[in-house]
Order: sequence, then C-alpha cells, then structure tokens
Amino acid sequence: MVEDNAVAVEPDATGSAGPGASRLRRMQEWWYREFRRIIGAWVFVVVLLSLGALSVAGIDFTDYIFSHNTFCGNVCHVMESTVYQELQQSKHWNTPTGVRATCADCHVDGRLTLAMIDHFLGTGELFVNLTNDFSKPGSFEKFRPAAADRERFKFMENDSARCRSCHVMEAIKPERVRGQNQHKEAVEKGITCILCHYNLVHKAVDPSEAFLNTIEAVLSTGEETGEGEEAPTPGAQGEEGQEIL
Repeated sequence: MVEDNAVAVEPDATGSAGPGASRLRRMQEWWYREFRRIIGAWVFVVVLLSLGALSVAGIDFTDYIFSHNTFCGNVCHVMESTVYQELQQSKHWNTPTGVRATCADCHVDGRLTLAMIDHFLGTGELFVNLTNDFSKPGSFEKFRPAAADRERFKFMENDSARCRSCHVMEAIKPERVRGQNQHKEAVEKGITCILCHYNLVHKAVDPSEAFLNTIEAVLSTGEETGEGEEAPTPGAQGEEGQEIL
C-alpha cells in the first residue's frame, strides 16, 4: 500500500522519465536533423555535378558532330558539290606528310565554348540554304564573294588564329628567295597570314574593296611595314599561295 505522501515521478513532455532522458532525446533529434541536412547537401552536390557532366558531354558530342567533315561536306548538297570538293582537291587535303586539314580546323574555334558560338552563328547558312534554290549549277556563286569576304575578315580579326593552330610561322621555310624574305618580314612585323594568303583551298575570289582597303591600311602603318621598307605583295598567290614563295 502506497503512502499518501509519496511523490510520483511525472514523465516529461517526450514521454521519458527524468531530465537526462529528455536531454538525450533532444541530442538525437538534433543529430537526425543535421544528418538529414548533410545528406541532402551531398545529394544536391552529386546531382548538380552529374547534370554538369552530362551537359559538358552533350556539348562536346554536339561539337564533334557539327565539326566533322561528314556533316560539313555532306549534309547540304550545295556544300558537297562546291566547297567540299574544292577542299578535297586542294593541297591542304593532299599533303606529302599525310596531315589533312578538316573544315573545322579552319572555320571552328578550337575552344569548346567559342566553338559552340561558331556553330550557332553557322545556323545562318542553314537559313540561306532553306530560303534559296541551289539546285541549278552555279547558283552558289552569287553567294560566294560575300562568304569569302566574311571569312577573310574573321581571320583578320583573330590574327589568323586558325592558320596558326597548325602552322608555326617561324618554322615555315619557303623554297623561293622572295618567299623567304617576305616570310621573314611577316614574322618580324607581325603581318597576319590572311593578309597575303587569302585565296587558299577554295575557288579563288577577288577580294572586296573593303578588304583591300584593310590590307592597304595595315601595310601602310610603320608598325607593320616600317618606314621606307617594301611591303609584301598580297594577292599574288595561286591556289595554295605558292607564287609568293
């Protein structure tokens, strides 16, 4: 029989008796809460990294497809019957060493992000192809001068970076004395490749007045040619620029 004055132990709010059990319960709840937060953060990081890796892989695959000669030369019939044939007949394709330039080597930036920008800008050519009839022989020729001019200025703006990705200026050894002298001068004064070699690989196109004015402006500066020195003679090259060499 329990005496009337006996003190009963009341359970705390968590249902456990005593302050120690309540403190342990709070520590457990804190740990579970922190554990869930840590796990959630790691899951978020893993998901984010996975999405990033998949995006990079997708972009790289897209760049590979759009930079391949099969895509550049065979997707559009007009390309297959004009500029791609010209590439296959050029010395950039048929080299003694077996080194063969691709379309992307000359027309797509080597860095992935900038390459995707080049691909995006290249969709304008798809629009031109869809809005014009190129089925007739010679129909492409009316677009060729503008296309050549656009590419020449692009090479001018980036200091012929696509040429330099394969060719080392200091290592080029022309056979002819005139070419040796002009290449030496070009190296010393930083004259960019496209300034003289603007009719390579594809069918020769007369430079536009704007491009000729740019050449004249570059060659007329003392920084490029020096006072009283003879500047290189652009435009005298053949299919691969051999006449100036």
